[in-house]
Amino acid sequence: MNKAFSLIIAVSILLIGCSGTQYRDASKDKGSMEWGPREIKTTVNKMVGSLYSYLKNDWNQAALIKVQRIKNDTAEHIDTKMLADEIVTSLIQMRIQFIEESYTKESIQEMEKGMTGLIDPDSAIPAGNLKSPNFFLYGTINENVRYVSGKKVQYLTVTLTMKELKTGLTRWQDRQEFLKATTTDRIDF
Repeated sequence: MNKAFSLIIAVSILLIGCSGTQYRDASKDKGSMEWGPREIKTTVNKMVGSLYSYLKNDWNQAALIKVQRIKNDTAEHIDTKMLADEIVTSLIQMRIQFIEESYTKESIQEMEKGMTGLIDPDSAIPAGNLKSPNFFLYGTINENVRYVSGKKVQYLTVTLTMKELKTGLTRWQDRQEFLKATTTDRIDF
């Protein structure tokens, strides 16, 4: 019984030691059947490079961008907010400006407090300095799935569009494509 108990302890320690979390470099992800780090990084790199190039070389004026919804029209769960956040973060690091209106109500309340005279005029937020966007950035993720010779073939497209608000013109648009083939257990007849 002593040997059996020792064996159980040894196997338990081995299993506990092997079950740790491993962190990997997201940019080196090889991809999988689901949307993941590879698709996000590839899309972000393409869209950021393309949009930055347009704004600096073709638009060549001040741009204030508000991110609208990136719509997921696929059957799988895709966190489109994560994709949008990575694009915005990269562009902000390149000095492109974005309008974020989630705290506009609070900003207005602070301005109103400043106008009451209760706030030190040196630290009061003056009215009339909020900015409006001149562009909306939005997009769609689409897919086409088919099964060929025991493989799931998924064609994904990520399309982002930037629309100028005062004219309604589409000023920039780009697309990233993925064609993924994954072996499945599905039987074709």
